[in-house]
Amino acid sequence: MKNFIYESPAKIIFGKNQISALKNELEVNSVKSVLLVYGKASIKRIGLYDSIVSILQELRITYIEESDIRPNPEVSSVRSGIAKCIKHNVDFIIAAGGGSVIDTAKAIAFGRYLDCDVWDAYINKVKATKALPIGAVITLAATGTETNGNTVLSNDTTGEKRSVAYPFLIPQFAIIDPSYTLTVNHHHTIAGSIDIIMHVFEQYFSNTEHTLTSDLMSIGVIQSVIENTKLILDGKDSYDVRANISWASTIGLNWILGVDKVGDWATHRLSYAITKEFGTTHGYALSMLFTSWARVALKYNPETMIRRLSLLGERLFNNIPYQDVLHQIDKLFLSWGAPIRLHQELSIDDTLVNELVQNALGLGSVGTIITVDNDKALEIFNLSLKGE
Repeated sequence: MKNFIYESPAKIIFGKNQISALKNELEVNSVKSVLLVYGKASIKRIGLYDSIVSILQELRITYIEESDIRPNPEVSSVRSGIAKCIKHNVDFIIAAGGGSVIDTAKAIAFGRYLDCDVWDAYINKVKATKALPIGAVITLAATGTETNGNTVLSNDTTGEKRSVAYPFLIPQFAIIDPSYTLTVNHHHTIAGSIDIIMHVFEQYFSNTEHTLTSDLMSIGVIQSVIENTKLILDGKDSYDVRANISWASTIGLNWILGVDKVGDWATHRLSYAITKEFGTTHGYALSMLFTSWARVALKYNPETMIRRLSLLGERLFNNIPYQDVLHQIDKLFLSWGAPIRLHQELSIDDTLVNELVQNALGLGSVGTIITVDNDKALEIFNLSLKGE
């Protein structure tokens, strides 16, 4: 186990009707002018938009909107939001939606203070040093971005999808009412569950030894997601089911599960190229690549992978041998209707595979279990494309 300092500054306000707490949080933060960031029509359909606006009006807080944030958000929305923050002297951002909305809000928050284009931070040309404060209101259980400083953004002009992370991007508060997730459709519910599991796996698969406490916590979170997702698929959806998945989503990436070890994150970086090229929902891009990455990692680093897979086989999959764990994960994702190979849904040839690899590794090699360079990335993509 490695040394660490753990701090979680985000205040979590969890449960039914907790949107009412927004009034107090805005008063505590002495907010005068808000940029309200949201997606399409969903927050209006579920009544969340009216609730937020009513509180803003009651407090006589000026608000400006940046709406129509798309899944896999694009830098143009961020540039628009930055311009509005400057023009209207915004001092606080409320992000109401899922991970894409919150990631956009984070980019606006730090981009407001840059003297250059915000995309320069995503390609490592500049480093941000401060940001506007953010409050998050969650409508989708998936990314866990409401309590971390990560933000992922796409650039349609350059064809890239990149991420940055700064501690000052962690929201001041996160209002998590699982009731809002009850209306999420099947496609995005399953993709969200896979995303949660993959966030945990990216931290669990580590060369760091003697991390049993967080390893068993990780397995418990994954088990909860699996069992509660199965309840949804079996027609037994409920507030409590969604509440458990929502809490798992937050725990999955507030770093409590990975603070004691060095994680990997290669699957995420490789998946960005798939999402950017095809518009694939993030969770499904991950399910297409994960077990192919794991098989290649097992080939080149058997010591770590056997140790990690053995514990999963024992505790998560009822004492199956490590050799069967990846097949069991494939079987699980397939039972949820998720793709586990690139060839299942996408039209890809060898030329495009090379382009995807170049895009994914545009900022260099990735991974810690194994270093995924050009050759290993090709091996992973081809394994997913052509099967075992």
